[in-house]
Amino acid sequence: MQKRSTIRRIRPVRGDYWDLITLRFLMKEKPKILYRGKSRFQNIVMLETKDIRLYLDKQLQFSSVDERVYHEALVHPAMSMTPIRRNVLILGGGDGFALREVLKYKDVRSVDLVELDPKMIELAKSKPVSELNGRSLADERVQVYVMDARKYLAGRLKAGSKRYNVIIQDFPDPADKTLSKLYTKEFYQQVGRLLAPGGKLVVQANSTEDKPSVYWSIYHTLRSLGMHTRSYYVYVPSFGDWGFQIASYRKFDPKGHRPVVEARTLPSRLSTLFKLPKELLQGRRTVQPNSLKNLRLFQYFHRDQNDDLSHLK
Repeated sequence: MQKRSTIRRIRPVRGDYWDLITLRFLMKEKPKILYRGKSRFQNIVMLETKDIRLYLDKQLQFSSVDERVYHEALVHPAMSMTPIRRNVLILGGGDGFALREVLKYKDVRSVDLVELDPKMIELAKSKPVSELNGRSLADERVQVYVMDARKYLAGRLKAGSKRYNVIIQDFPDPADKTLSKLYTKEFYQQVGRLLAPGGKLVVQANSTEDKPSVYWSIYHTLRSLGMHTRSYYVYVPSFGDWGFQIASYRKFDPKGHRPVVEARTLPSRLSTLFKLPKELLQGRRTVQPNSLKNLRLFQYFHRDQNDDLSHLK
C-alpha cells in the first residue's frame, strides 16, 4: 500500500503512476540500457529486459512485445475504411511504428511524418528500433519533417496544395496544458482543412479504462466541428484498454469492413472494435469539448488519474 505522501510526490510528474512504479522496479533489476539521455523536449530511456521498452518522461511509449496491437489498431481501421489512400499524414509517431503499418498499403504514394523531437527520429533510424519498425523511415515514399505540428499545418494550409486521404494523430497523452493544445477544437479545424474529400482523421484518445473523461472529451471536440465521429478501443497488455476516435466530414460505417492488409492482432470484422461497453458509454454525457478558450483536457486527465489512485490513499 502506497503512503499518501508518496502519491503526492508522484502526481505532478508527467506520465502514468503505474508506469513510474514499473520503471522503478525494472531499474532495480539492472536492465540493459540501450539509450538514456535528455533531448530538448523530454527525458528518454530505452531499456531491454525480456522486451525492449521506451520511456519518455517516465511514461511508457511502447513495449516490443505488444506495440503491434496498438499500432495496428491506430492505423488499419481508418485506412481500411478509406477507399483512396494516396496521401497520408502522420502527426507524431516518430518511432516509425505507425508508419510501418501505413506502408503496407501499396496504393499509398506519399507519407508525410511530422515529429517534434529529432532524437526520436535518430532512435527510430537506429538499431534496435529500426529492426522493429521495419526500417520504415528509409522508404522512398516517406518525407520526415522535424518540427512543431502546428507550424507544419499552418505552412501546408498556406501553400494550399496537398490534401490527405488519411491523417493519423499519435501524440503523447494530454497530461499538461502544452500537450492539451494539440487536442483542441482549433487544432482539429486546421487538421480538417487538410483532409481530402471523404478523408479520415484518427486520433489516439487515451485509456478508456483509466482516462474515460479524456476519451470522451476528444470525441466531443471532434463532433463540435461537425465531424462524424466513431469511437473504438482495443486491449493492449502493456497499457490496458486503449481508445481511438475516427472522424470524417462524410458519414461512414464500420460495418462490413475488414483489414485489407496483414494485421496480426485485429479481428476479421473491424466493426467489433466499435462495440463499447455500457459503463464506458455512460460517461459520454458528462464531459465537454476541449478548446483554447476552455482548455480542460489536461484537467480531465489529472482528475481521472487521481480517481484511479484514490483507492491507494
